[in-house]
Amino acid sequence: MTVNGGAARDLLRNLEEINERFEIKFACLNILPEQEKTIKKLGIEILLPDEQWVSKGGLWNEIFAGQERSASTSWLNHYSVHEAIKWADAIHLTGGNGSMEFPQFVNPSTPMHLHYLEAKPGIHDNISHYSPKGKKKWRASIMHLIQFYQRRRIEKSFSLFKNNNSWIISANSKFSAENLFKIYGIKGDVLYPSVDLTEFSREETLGEIYELEKNGLKEKNFVVTVGRISHFKGIYEAVDHLKSNNLDLVLIGGGTPEENSNLNKYARKHNVNLTILSGISSESMRAVIRQAKAVIGLAHGEAFGLTPIEAMAIGTPPIFVNEGGYRETIVSNENGMLLERGDYESWKLAFKLINDPSIREKWANEGLIQIEKMGLTPENHAQRLFNIINQLILETKRSDVGIEEE
Repeated sequence: MTVNGGAARDLLRNLEEINERFEIKFACLNILPEQEKTIKKLGIEILLPDEQWVSKGGLWNEIFAGQERSASTSWLNHYSVHEAIKWADAIHLTGGNGSMEFPQFVNPSTPMHLHYLEAKPGIHDNISHYSPKGKKKWRASIMHLIQFYQRRRIEKSFSLFKNNNSWIISANSKFSAENLFKIYGIKGDVLYPSVDLTEFSREETLGEIYELEKNGLKEKNFVVTVGRISHFKGIYEAVDHLKSNNLDLVLIGGGTPEENSNLNKYARKHNVNLTILSGISSESMRAVIRQAKAVIGLAHGEAFGLTPIEAMAIGTPPIFVNEGGYRETIVSNENGMLLERGDYESWKLAFKLINDPSIREKWANEGLIQIEKMGLTPENHAQRLFNIINQLILETKRSDVGIEEE
């Protein structure tokens, strides 16, 4: 929870509605102050270890699964969680750093539901090992060799869900469900994320106007992309696709000071004015998206992608690469555009197209219809989760009764 990415945003925005349907205890290994404040405001008890877990990277951790082992130790020593496991009728686990070390501490007969978001970056894919510019591809094969122990440990955690009817998995998209089966041999249903239409509304707030002025974007002509600086998120490719389009680029996310500096140099080299906004509030994010000509995304195999539906909710055109989970929410030429990576001419035409007010209005209207059609709201997400867990509890009880009768 120490980053405020899509997974954390989705979990927090659904929590109020989930709390209406369950009595909740919120267990985690780490948390940001703003996240903690949000959860406590809902009257939900937060279970934190005495010392918050720090996710560390580096070659040593890759070779010896140091991140997984340290997370396991943190869960082991997280005594309030072990009491909560005994207290709970069921457990809802959200995928993320350190989360897959949790199942080993749960009794196999306790109903548990895992919301699978994506495979851990770099364990089963090559993209995550490339440099942000997409170079050093040779590193992938070497890294996969030295990640043997780490990969085996993660796969063992997922294997606990096999042949246990009390533990089930839902993916966050059809694309993720395909990967879940391809990588781990587990079939899972789909539980889509959501967007809060009261948070990402069509009405601009005074706070948004202030945030826009503070970030110096009020009079700018720009598109926005969201994500950390990496080849997986396609941030350098976003610059490539903006060349000669007379549009600035705003990146919500970024990286280390060195990564930010390198990206700025690359953008200047290609005559693209770049603004990087890191650690901004939801209000600031909404202000930027609302002011943008479009929201764009060139991630490689994005599991679902919250940004397209957040753009649709506000009414800003989403223009994304025709890959991954983006294809499940965007209908090209209806509520946005799906384009091929590297087809610069099509991207140029799309950027011209969104200057037409009638196109923007049509896509904005269709975007809300798509959100409603797919039921991508916190209320629907929470009700679907309630149905899943309630059914799981009932089936587990029936199974326990059957075992006792035998």
